[in-house]
Amino acid sequence: MSNPHTQVNQEKQYHEAHQRAAKSVCSVCHNRRPPFEMNRKKEFSYAELCAATQGFSPKNYLSEGGFGSVFKGELCGEKIAVKQHTYANQKGEKEFKSEVDVLSKAMHENVVMLLGSCAEGIHRLLVYEYVCNASLDQHLSQHSRKLLDWQDRVKVADGAAKGLLYLHENNIIHRDLTTNNILLTHDYEALLGDFGLARTVIEGSSYSTECVGNLAYMAPEYAESGKVSIKTDVYSFGVVLLQLITGMRTTDKRLGGKGLVEWARPLLREGKCQDLIDGRMMNSHDCHQLYWMSRLAGNCLQRDPQKRLHMNTVVKALSQIGKGCSCIVRKDHTLLISGPSRSKDDSEESSQSQEWK
Repeated sequence: MSNPHTQVNQEKQYHEAHQRAAKSVCSVCHNRRPPFEMNRKKEFSYAELCAATQGFSPKNYLSEGGFGSVFKGELCGEKIAVKQHTYANQKGEKEFKSEVDVLSKAMHENVVMLLGSCAEGIHRLLVYEYVCNASLDQHLSQHSRKLLDWQDRVKVADGAAKGLLYLHENNIIHRDLTTNNILLTHDYEALLGDFGLARTVIEGSSYSTECVGNLAYMAPEYAESGKVSIKTDVYSFGVVLLQLITGMRTTDKRLGGKGLVEWARPLLREGKCQDLIDGRMMNSHDCHQLYWMSRLAGNCLQRDPQKRLHMNTVVKALSQIGKGCSCIVRKDHTLLISGPSRSKDDSEESSQSQEWK
Protein backbone atom coordinates (compact mmCIF):
# COMPACT_ATOMS: atom_id res chain seq x y z
CA MET A 1 0.00 0.00 0.00
CA SER A 2 1.46 3.38 -0.98
CA ASN A 3 2.27 6.01 1.64
CA PRO A 4 -0.12 8.99 1.23
CA HIS A 5 2.56 11.40 2.44
CA THR A 6 5.03 10.09 -0.14
CA GLN A 7 2.41 10.35 -2.87
CA VAL A 8 1.67 13.99 -1.95
CA ASN A 9 5.39 14.82 -2.05
CA GLN A 10 5.76 13.16 -5.44
CA GLU A 11 2.81 15.08 -6.84
CA LYS A 12 4.24 18.32 -5.45
CA GLN A 13 7.65 17.56 -7.00
CA TYR A 14 5.95 16.79 -10.32
CA HIS A 15 3.98 20.05 -10.29
CA GLU A 16 7.05 22.15 -9.43
CA ALA A 17 9.24 20.36 -11.99
CA HIS A 18 6.57 20.73 -14.67
CA GLN A 19 6.37 24.50 -14.07
CA ARG A 20 10.15 24.90 -14.27
CA ALA A 21 10.47 22.72 -17.38
CA ALA A 22 7.73 24.69 -19.12
CA LYS A 23 9.90 27.80 -18.81
CA SER A 24 13.06 25.96 -19.89
CA VAL A 25 13.86 27.21 -23.37
CA CYS A 26 17.45 27.61 -24.57
CA SER A 27 18.09 31.30 -25.23
CA VAL A 28 20.50 30.51 -28.09
CA CYS A 29 18.87 27.75 -30.17
CA HIS A 30 15.36 27.98 -28.63
CA ASN A 31 15.26 24.26 -27.95
CA ARG A 32 12.37 23.65 -25.56
CA ARG A 33 12.16 20.84 -23.02
CA PRO A 34 9.17 18.54 -23.46
CA PRO A 35 6.45 18.63 -20.78
CA PHE A 36 6.73 16.29 -17.81
CA GLU A 37 4.27 13.42 -17.77
CA MET A 38 3.75 11.26 -14.71
CA ASN A 39 4.23 7.51 -15.15
CA ARG A 40 5.39 7.95 -18.74
CA LYS A 41 6.48 4.73 -20.45
CA LYS A 42 5.71 5.29 -24.10
CA GLU A 43 6.59 2.41 -26.41
CA PHE A 44 7.99 3.28 -29.84
CA SER A 45 8.39 0.93 -32.79
CA TYR A 46 11.80 0.30 -34.30
CA ALA A 47 10.51 1.59 -37.65
CA GLU A 48 9.50 4.89 -36.03
CA LEU A 49 12.92 5.44 -34.50
CA CYS A 50 14.77 4.31 -37.59
CA ALA A 51 12.83 6.88 -39.63
CA ALA A 52 13.31 9.58 -36.97
CA THR A 53 17.11 9.20 -37.15
CA GLN A 54 17.24 8.70 -40.94
CA GLY A 55 18.30 5.11 -40.51
CA PHE A 56 20.70 5.99 -37.69
CA SER A 57 22.67 8.05 -40.16
CA PRO A 58 26.29 8.89 -39.24
CA LYS A 59 25.44 12.57 -39.74
CA ASN A 60 23.03 12.26 -36.80
CA TYR A 61 25.56 10.59 -34.52
CA LEU A 62 25.91 12.43 -31.19
CA SER A 63 28.04 10.37 -28.84
CA GLU A 64 28.93 6.99 -27.43
CA GLY A 65 27.11 6.30 -24.17
CA GLY A 66 28.03 3.77 -21.52
CA PHE A 67 25.96 1.07 -23.21
CA GLY A 68 25.51 2.20 -26.79
CA SER A 69 25.61 4.90 -29.46
CA VAL A 70 23.35 7.98 -29.30
CA PHE A 71 21.76 9.57 -32.39
CA LYS A 72 19.85 12.80 -32.91
CA GLY A 73 16.39 12.51 -34.43
CA GLU A 74 13.06 14.20 -34.91
CA LEU A 75 9.68 12.72 -34.08
CA CYS A 76 6.37 14.55 -34.56
CA GLY A 77 8.26 17.84 -34.86
CA GLU A 78 10.13 17.29 -31.60
CA LYS A 79 13.90 16.83 -31.39
CA ILE A 80 14.92 13.62 -29.66
CA ALA A 81 18.04 11.63 -28.83
CA VAL A 82 17.90 7.88 -29.47
CA LYS A 83 20.27 5.54 -27.70
CA GLN A 84 20.94 2.21 -29.38
CA HIS A 85 21.41 -0.02 -26.37
CA THR A 86 23.95 -2.81 -26.77
CA TYR A 87 22.03 -6.04 -26.29
CA ALA A 88 24.49 -8.87 -26.38
CA ASN A 89 23.67 -10.80 -23.21
CA GLN A 90 21.58 -10.94 -20.06
CA LYS A 91 23.65 -8.18 -18.47
CA GLY A 92 22.85 -5.82 -21.35
CA GLU A 93 19.15 -6.50 -20.89
CA LYS A 94 19.47 -5.79 -17.17
CA GLU A 95 21.11 -2.42 -17.78
CA PHE A 96 18.45 -1.51 -20.35
CA LYS A 97 15.62 -2.30 -17.93
CA SER A 98 17.40 -0.41 -15.15
CA GLU A 99 17.64 2.74 -17.24
CA VAL A 100 13.96 2.55 -18.24
CA ASP A 101 12.79 1.91 -14.67
CA VAL A 102 14.88 4.67 -13.11
CA LEU A 103 14.33 7.40 -15.68
CA SER A 104 10.63 6.79 -16.23
CA LYS A 105 10.11 7.99 -12.65
CA ALA A 106 12.56 10.90 -12.70
CA MET A 107 11.15 14.43 -12.97
CA HIS A 108 13.70 17.18 -12.42
CA GLU A 109 15.06 20.08 -14.43
CA ASN A 110 18.62 18.78 -13.96
CA VAL A 111 17.91 15.19 -15.04
CA VAL A 112 17.56 14.14 -18.69
CA MET A 113 13.98 13.12 -19.48
CA LEU A 114 13.26 9.67 -20.85
CA LEU A 115 10.42 9.93 -23.37
CA GLY A 116 10.05 6.22 -24.05
CA SER A 117 11.72 3.05 -25.26
CA CYS A 118 11.65 0.29 -27.85
CA ALA A 119 12.03 -3.42 -27.11
CA GLU A 120 11.31 -5.06 -30.42
CA GLY A 121 13.04 -8.30 -31.39
CA ILE A 122 16.75 -7.88 -30.73
CA HIS A 123 16.47 -4.09 -30.68
CA ARG A 124 16.69 -2.18 -27.42
CA LEU A 125 16.45 1.60 -27.77
CA LEU A 126 15.87 4.48 -25.38
CA VAL A 127 14.31 7.77 -26.46
CA TYR A 128 15.42 10.88 -24.58
CA GLU A 129 14.74 14.56 -24.81
CA TYR A 130 17.39 16.26 -26.94
CA VAL A 131 19.89 18.35 -24.99
CA CYS A 132 21.29 20.95 -27.33
CA ASN A 133 24.91 21.67 -26.37
CA ALA A 134 26.81 18.39 -25.99
CA SER A 135 28.43 17.05 -22.82
CA LEU A 136 30.63 18.71 -20.23
CA ASP A 137 33.77 16.78 -21.21
CA GLN A 138 33.66 18.35 -24.68
CA HIS A 139 33.48 21.86 -23.22
CA LEU A 140 36.43 21.23 -20.88
CA SER A 141 38.54 19.74 -23.67
CA GLN A 142 41.74 21.52 -24.69
CA HIS A 143 40.35 21.35 -28.23
CA SER A 144 37.10 23.15 -27.40
CA ARG A 145 36.57 26.18 -29.64
CA LYS A 146 35.11 28.21 -26.78
CA LEU A 147 36.57 28.27 -23.28
CA LEU A 148 34.01 27.45 -20.59
CA ASP A 149 34.33 30.52 -18.35
CA TRP A 150 34.47 30.42 -14.57
CA GLN A 151 30.89 31.53 -13.81
CA ASP A 152 29.52 28.95 -16.24
CA ARG A 153 31.60 26.28 -14.49
CA VAL A 154 30.10 27.28 -11.15
CA LYS A 155 26.63 27.16 -12.74
CA VAL A 156 27.25 23.69 -14.17
CA ALA A 157 28.48 22.42 -10.79
CA ASP A 158 25.38 23.82 -9.11
CA GLY A 159 22.99 22.24 -11.63
CA ALA A 160 24.70 18.84 -11.60
CA ALA A 161 24.68 18.84 -7.78
CA LYS A 162 20.94 19.58 -7.71
CA GLY A 163 20.25 16.76 -10.16
CA LEU A 164 22.27 14.32 -8.06
CA LEU A 165 20.56 15.46 -4.86
CA TYR A 166 17.18 14.81 -6.50
CA LEU A 167 18.25 11.25 -7.35
CA HIS A 168 19.48 10.60 -3.81
CA GLU A 169 16.29 12.02 -2.29
CA ASN A 170 14.44 9.46 -4.41
CA ASN A 171 16.77 6.63 -3.34
CA ILE A 172 18.52 6.40 -6.72
CA ILE A 173 22.29 5.90 -7.00
CA HIS A 174 23.69 6.96 -10.38
CA ARG A 175 26.94 4.91 -10.18
CA ASP A 176 28.40 6.41 -13.37
CA LEU A 177 28.64 10.18 -12.84
CA THR A 178 31.29 11.54 -15.21
CA THR A 179 31.77 14.67 -17.30
CA ASN A 180 30.61 12.58 -20.31
CA ASN A 181 27.27 12.04 -18.58
CA ILE A 182 26.56 15.68 -17.76
CA LEU A 183 24.77 17.30 -20.71
CA LEU A 184 24.50 21.04 -21.24
CA THR A 185 22.26 23.58 -22.92
CA HIS A 186 23.71 26.72 -24.53
CA ASP A 187 22.76 28.52 -21.30
CA TYR A 188 24.92 25.99 -19.41
CA GLU A 189 22.03 24.37 -17.62
CA ALA A 190 23.32 20.94 -16.59
CA LEU A 191 21.33 17.70 -16.97
CA LEU A 192 22.46 14.30 -15.70
CA GLY A 193 22.18 11.43 -18.17
CA ASP A 194 23.25 7.84 -18.94
CA PHE A 195 21.54 5.85 -16.20
CA GLY A 196 22.50 2.37 -17.37
CA LEU A 197 24.21 1.61 -14.05
CA ALA A 198 21.72 3.43 -11.81
CA ARG A 199 20.02 1.51 -9.02
CA THR A 200 17.16 2.17 -6.62
CA VAL A 201 18.11 1.45 -3.01
CA ILE A 202 16.54 1.53 0.44
CA GLU A 203 17.10 4.93 2.03
CA GLY A 204 20.42 5.19 3.88
CA SER A 205 21.57 1.71 2.84
CA SER A 206 24.52 0.36 0.90
CA TYR A 207 25.08 -2.86 -1.03
CA SER A 208 27.81 -4.75 -2.82
CA THR A 209 27.84 -5.33 -6.55
CA GLU A 210 30.10 -6.01 -9.51
CA CYS A 211 32.47 -3.10 -10.05
CA VAL A 212 31.61 -1.44 -13.37
CA GLY A 213 32.03 2.07 -14.76
CA ASN A 214 34.92 4.50 -15.14
CA LEU A 215 37.67 3.65 -12.62
CA ALA A 216 38.91 7.25 -12.44
CA TYR A 217 35.59 8.36 -10.89
CA MET A 218 35.18 5.40 -8.53
CA ALA A 219 35.23 5.81 -4.77
CA PRO A 220 37.86 3.61 -3.09
CA GLU A 221 35.30 1.34 -1.37
CA TYR A 222 33.56 0.72 -4.71
CA ALA A 223 36.75 0.06 -6.67
CA GLU A 224 38.18 -2.23 -3.95
CA SER A 225 35.14 -4.17 -2.75
CA GLY A 226 32.15 -3.19 -4.92
CA LYS A 227 30.41 -1.46 -2.00
CA VAL A 228 27.92 1.12 -3.28
CA SER A 229 25.95 3.87 -1.51
CA ILE A 230 24.96 7.46 -2.25
CA LYS A 231 28.43 8.40 -0.97
CA THR A 232 30.03 6.71 -3.99
CA ASP A 233 28.18 9.27 -6.16
CA VAL A 234 29.46 12.07 -3.91
CA TYR A 235 33.04 10.95 -4.57
CA SER A 236 32.39 10.95 -8.33
CA PHE A 237 30.96 14.45 -8.04
CA GLY A 238 34.18 15.51 -6.29
CA VAL A 239 36.13 14.31 -9.33
CA VAL A 240 33.81 16.34 -11.59
CA LEU A 241 34.44 19.41 -9.41
CA LEU A 242 38.18 18.87 -9.83
CA GLN A 243 37.75 18.74 -13.60
CA LEU A 244 35.74 21.96 -13.60
CA ILE A 245 38.50 23.63 -11.59
CA THR A 246 41.49 22.24 -13.49
CA GLY A 247 40.07 21.74 -17.00
CA MET A 248 41.90 18.40 -17.06
CA ARG A 249 40.84 14.92 -18.06
CA THR A 250 41.15 12.27 -15.35
CA THR A 251 44.14 10.80 -17.19
CA ASP A 252 45.80 13.94 -18.54
CA LYS A 253 49.35 13.92 -19.88
CA ARG A 254 50.06 17.00 -17.75
CA LEU A 255 49.59 14.88 -14.62
CA GLY A 256 52.91 13.11 -15.10
CA GLY A 257 51.45 9.61 -15.16
CA LYS A 258 49.26 10.15 -12.09
CA GLY A 259 45.47 10.12 -11.92
CA LEU A 260 43.76 13.47 -11.40
CA VAL A 261 42.74 12.82 -7.78
CA GLU A 262 46.18 11.46 -6.86
CA TRP A 263 47.82 14.54 -8.39
CA ALA A 264 45.41 16.98 -6.73
CA ARG A 265 45.36 15.52 -3.18
CA PRO A 266 48.54 17.22 -1.90
CA LEU A 267 47.49 20.57 -3.40
CA LEU A 268 44.03 20.33 -1.83
CA ARG A 269 45.49 19.29 1.52
CA GLU A 270 47.89 22.23 1.53
CA GLY A 271 45.30 24.74 0.27
CA LYS A 272 47.29 25.49 -2.92
CA CYS A 273 44.18 26.06 -4.98
CA GLN A 274 45.90 28.49 -7.37
CA ASP A 275 48.04 25.56 -8.53
CA LEU A 276 44.84 23.73 -9.47
CA ILE A 277 43.19 26.32 -11.69
CA ASP A 278 42.83 25.72 -15.43
CA GLY A 279 45.78 27.57 -16.98
CA ARG A 280 43.52 28.95 -19.71
CA MET A 281 41.66 31.04 -17.16
CA MET A 282 44.48 32.01 -14.82
CA ASN A 283 43.45 35.68 -14.98
CA SER A 284 39.71 35.26 -15.38
CA HIS A 285 38.49 33.27 -12.39
CA ASP A 286 37.16 34.29 -8.98
CA CYS A 287 39.91 33.50 -6.45
CA HIS A 288 37.47 33.47 -3.54
CA GLN A 289 35.11 31.02 -5.23
CA LEU A 290 38.06 28.89 -6.37
CA TYR A 291 39.27 28.53 -2.77
CA TRP A 292 35.91 27.39 -1.43
CA MET A 293 35.12 25.15 -4.40
CA SER A 294 38.48 23.46 -3.91
CA ARG A 295 37.68 22.93 -0.23
CA LEU A 296 34.31 21.48 -1.21
CA ALA A 297 35.93 19.11 -3.73
CA GLY A 298 38.26 17.92 -0.98
CA ASN A 299 35.33 17.17 1.31
CA CYS A 300 33.63 15.16 -1.43
CA LEU A 301 36.81 13.18 -2.09
CA GLN A 302 37.36 11.89 1.43
CA ARG A 303 38.59 8.29 1.36
CA ASP A 304 36.24 7.38 4.22
CA PRO A 305 32.66 7.49 2.87
CA GLN A 306 31.33 8.48 6.29
CA LYS A 307 33.40 11.67 6.13
CA ARG A 308 32.06 12.67 2.72
CA LEU A 309 29.29 15.23 2.55
CA HIS A 310 25.69 14.52 1.67
CA MET A 311 24.55 16.14 -1.55
CA ASN A 312 22.11 18.42 0.29
CA THR A 313 25.14 19.99 2.03
CA VAL A 314 26.99 20.21 -1.30
CA VAL A 315 24.04 21.97 -2.95
CA LYS A 316 23.75 24.47 -0.09
CA ALA A 317 27.50 25.13 -0.18
CA LEU A 318 27.58 25.70 -3.95
CA SER A 319 24.64 28.08 -3.71
CA GLN A 320 26.50 30.18 -1.15
CA ILE A 321 29.83 29.99 -3.00
CA GLY A 322 28.04 31.20 -6.13
CA LYS A 323 26.91 34.26 -4.18
CA GLY A 324 30.50 35.01 -3.16
CA CYS A 325 30.14 33.75 0.41
CA SER A 326 32.65 31.77 2.43
CA CYS A 327 31.39 28.30 3.25
CA ILE A 328 33.18 26.29 5.93
CA VAL A 329 32.22 22.65 6.48
CA ARG A 330 32.32 21.84 10.17
CA LYS A 331 33.24 18.39 11.44
CA ASP A 332 29.55 17.57 11.94
CA HIS A 333 28.97 18.50 8.25
CA THR A 334 27.00 21.63 9.09
CA LEU A 335 27.96 24.80 7.24
CA LEU A 336 29.38 28.04 8.61
CA ILE A 337 28.53 30.72 6.06
CA SER A 338 29.82 34.28 6.00
CA GLY A 339 30.34 37.05 3.48
CA PRO A 340 33.52 37.33 1.38
CA SER A 341 34.79 40.21 3.52
CA ARG A 342 35.74 37.71 6.24
CA SER A 343 37.85 35.53 3.96
CA LYS A 344 41.00 35.78 6.11
CA ASP A 345 39.19 34.72 9.28
CA ASP A 346 37.39 32.00 7.34
CA SER A 347 40.65 30.60 6.01
CA GLU A 348 42.04 30.38 9.54
CA GLU A 349 38.92 28.67 10.85
CA SER A 350 38.75 26.33 7.87
CA SER A 351 42.12 24.91 8.84
CA GLN A 352 40.46 23.82 12.11
CA SER A 353 37.41 22.33 10.38
CA GLN A 354 37.21 18.86 8.88
CA GLU A 355 40.57 17.59 7.65
CA TRP A 356 40.62 15.19 4.72
CA LYS A 357 43.10 12.57 3.58
